Amino acid sequence: MAGALAGIRVLDLTEYVAGPFAGQMLADMGADVLKLEPPSGDQWRLTNMVAADESRNFLSVNRGKRSLVVDLKTPEGKEIAYRAVARSDVVLSSYRPGVAERLGMDYAALSAIKPDLIYAKNTAFGSLGPYAGKPGFDLVAQAMTGIISFESFGRAGRPQGITSAAITDYCAGMNLAYAVVCAIIQRNATGEGQEVETSLFASGIALQYRPLMSINLFDLEGRQALIARLDEASAKGTRLDEAVNDPDAPGYQRTGAPALATNPYYNVYKTRDSRMVIACLNNRLRRASARLLGVGDPRVEIDEWDSTTLDPDDAAKLNAQIDAIFETRTTEEWCTAFEAQGVPCGPVRITEELYQDPHVRAQDLIPELDHPLVGPIRVAGSPIHMSKAETGAKAASPTLGQHTREVLAELGYSEEEIAALIQNKVTRAP
Repeated sequence: MAGALAGIRVLDLTEYVAGPFAGQMLADMGADVLKLEPPSGDQWRLTNMVAADESRNFLSVNRGKRSLVVDLKTPEGKEIAYRAVARSDVVLSSYRPGVAERLGMDYAALSAIKPDLIYAKNTAFGSLGPYAGKPGFDLVAQAMTGIISFESFGRAGRPQGITSAAITDYCAGMNLAYAVVCAIIQRNATGEGQEVETSLFASGIALQYRPLMSINLFDLEGRQALIARLDEASAKGTRLDEAVNDPDAPGYQRTGAPALATNPYYNVYKTRDSRMVIACLNNRLRRASARLLGVGDPRVEIDEWDSTTLDPDDAAKLNAQIDAIFETRTTEEWCTAFEAQGVPCGPVRITEELYQDPHVRAQDLIPELDHPLVGPIRVAGSPIHMSKAETGAKAASPTLGQHTREVLAELGYSEEEIAALIQNKVTRAP
């Protein structure tokens, strides 16, 4: 059974995380993804290597692709790339601002070769606006879109970014793959190619569906108070992030921020033997939790949740009481009890536990692939399944230049020409 994108050829010019992850998603769906790399390889290969030119970082976002090494700074290398463009449906790009134009790999140059080309571009900040020329990675996007401030809101110490996953990178990669599929559908209808674009910054904004939600009727007063504090901080020379996150300042509960300390029914708890979470987003579930815990909470007795029903001191006392109650049973005991009441709950896992998780195994969410240099590797598999198309990981990430000879032959180069290109270091093959 073929994949949903079988027959679609993708030329992947990207490095690091977001662009390669988009290419990996397309490969999982059956596209033929050719990763074009410079002689030194994607820079992500070179971070904490586990074998020659191989790193965990690279292996994680490049499975299912073929690798072609080309030095785009040589005329011969550029000709190879242009031949590959001519037979591609999609080009993925993640160059720093201005680099694609200097290399002749921008949309204007490549669409002249392939008029119906879909050119999918990811940058740190996008092509418009005052930040358009800025470089950036995931942590910068987390900082500048407010994610770090939001996640650290109300906590003592230095604000921390989300490091368990490069969330703006992965979100941008998903958005880019989604945009490619949409553009393919449109091209099927119109025959026209186009340039599509996303950015880490835009993706970081999109991730914050709740904190960035603003309703004028309710937010005006809080927004005005926040603006006044920022103006005051600016006048005093105080850092704006410190002004916003000062828990002693009036109006600390800023617009859109969660009342973390007042909702004990959506939280992480320490049990007798480990940690667990309960997640109640309506009062029916909150009532069930309160009864199971044996606490009285007037906020849960009606259908509408109103955190102001309890004053802050009473809410804090209730939270402390619930904290202590959770420590009287094990995680398994609590999960059994909450599940019997239909309350969403679960243990806090460490990553290594997931390899043996029966649900993970049942869905083959961490498949094992064989890598030519590293050997067997376990990878995070595709989250998508389709009833009429094959999905999922089919091959490990390629070694550097693994498919150089194969692809050059497909592009019309003879064995002698391929040998000369390798000899002249225009390309590279194992």
